[in-house]
Amino acid sequence: MKASSLAVMALAALCVAGCGAKKGFEKPGFAFGCPIGDTKISSMSDLVKAKVAKEGGKNPDVEIEEVRCTTTGDLLKVDVVVFNDESDVERLQYKFRWADAEGMRAADEESWKPLLLQGNARQVVTTIAPNAKARDFKFIVMGQD
Repeated sequence: MKASSLAVMALAALCVAGCGAKKGFEKPGFAFGCPIGDTKISSMSDLVKAKVAKEGGKNPDVEIEEVRCTTTGDLLKVDVVVFNDESDVERLQYKFRWADAEGMRAADEESWKPLLLQGNARQVVTTIAPNAKARDFKFIVMGQD
C-alpha cells in the first residue's frame, strides 16, 4: 500500500513538473508559426494586433480571429481567419504587404483582392509569400462601399 502511494505521488510530481515546462515547438521570434521579431506576443489577439492593419475611409465590420503561419519549402504560408459577426453581407478588400528580414519591402505591392462575407460566416484567407526573401508580412484590410 505504501509503495503504491509513493508511486502515485511520484507520478503526480512528474506531471506537475511537465506542466511547468515551456509548451509547444515555437522557435524564438515566432508566435503561432508567424514571425514576430522582438515583439511580445502572449495570445492570438496580440498576434492579430501585430499582423493586421486597416486602411481606407470605411473600416470593415469584420473580426480577424486568427493568424497562423507555416513554411512550405523556404516560402512563408499564411492563413488568416476573417469572421463577419453581423447578419448583413460584408464587402471588403485585402492584400498582404511583404517584408524581408531587415524590414524592407520584399515584393511589389499587391493589388487589392475582393472578399464577400455572408452574415455570421467565417472565411480563411490563405496565401504563400511571393519569394524566399519575404520573411514577414502585414495583412491589410479595407471596407468596400
